[in-house]
Amino acid sequence: MTHERIIAYLLEELSEREAEQFEEECWALPEWPSDDLESAENHLIEAYVHNELSEVRRRRFEEKYLITQARKDRVLLARSSLRVLCSPSQPASTWTNRLWRFWTDQTLTSRYVSAAAVLLIGVALLFWYWIRPVSPQTFTEINLTSVASVRRANGATTPIQKVLLPLGADALKISLTLPEPAPEGATYSVEWENVKGLLKTLQVESQNATSVSVVIPADDLTPGQYTLKLVRRKPGEAEEHIGDYFFNVE
Repeated sequence: MTHERIIAYLLEELSEREAEQFEEECWALPEWPSDDLESAENHLIEAYVHNELSEVRRRRFEEKYLITQARKDRVLLARSSLRVLCSPSQPASTWTNRLWRFWTDQTLTSRYVSAAAVLLIGVALLFWYWIRPVSPQTFTEINLTSVASVRRANGATTPIQKVLLPLGADALKISLTLPEPAPEGATYSVEWENVKGLLKTLQVESQNATSVSVVIPADDLTPGQYTLKLVRRKPGEAEEHIGDYFFNVE
C-alpha cells in the first residue's frame, strides 16, 4: 500500500472496482492502516498548500477531497502553519520545509502529544522566568564592627548604625569586620535576627582575611532593630559564634 495509491483513492482517481479492492485490502489487514492513510493524506495536503499538485490533481483535490468540513479545516490549519513558518514574500527555506514535513508526518495523536509537550515546556519556562531569583544590581553599603571588638578598642559602645527607608537601591550590602583575621580554611555564615528571633541565614557574598559581606534585598527590610550573628567554621571543628553586629532600619 503506497502513498501514491492512497492519494489516488482519496482523489477518486481509481475505478470503482479498484476502489473496492483497495478498501478490501485495508479491511483484510490485522489492523486498520490509519497511520499509512493519515501520512499519505498529510502529504497530499502539503502538496496542495505548496502548489505542488498538477492542475488536474489540484482540481480533483478541490472537487473530490474538500467535501467535508473536517478536511477543509485541516487544509486551513496547514495554510496557517505555512504562513507562520514562511515569509509571504519568500519561498519556504530548507529548515522550514523540514519542520513542516516533520509535523505533517506525525499522526493526529502524535501531533496532539507534541503540541501538549511544547505547551507544557512553554508554561514551565514562563513560570521559571517569573520566579527565578534576580540578582540585585544596585546597593547601599554599610560597614559594621562587632560589639565585642568596639568595646575592646574603645572601652565603650558606639551608636548603632541606622539605615533609612526607602533604601534607594536594590539591596543593602553589609561588610562585617572580622573580630580576628580569618584562620586558613575557615568559612563563615551570618544569621539575621530581629527582636522576635531568627529571620534567615544570609549567604556570604564575599570573604577575605579581614571581613565578610552579605546582601539583604530592599524588599526584605522593614523598620526595626536587627542583629547579625557571625558564625565561623574551622576544618574539623564545631561551629563557633564569634561576633554580634547591630543596625537599625528606620
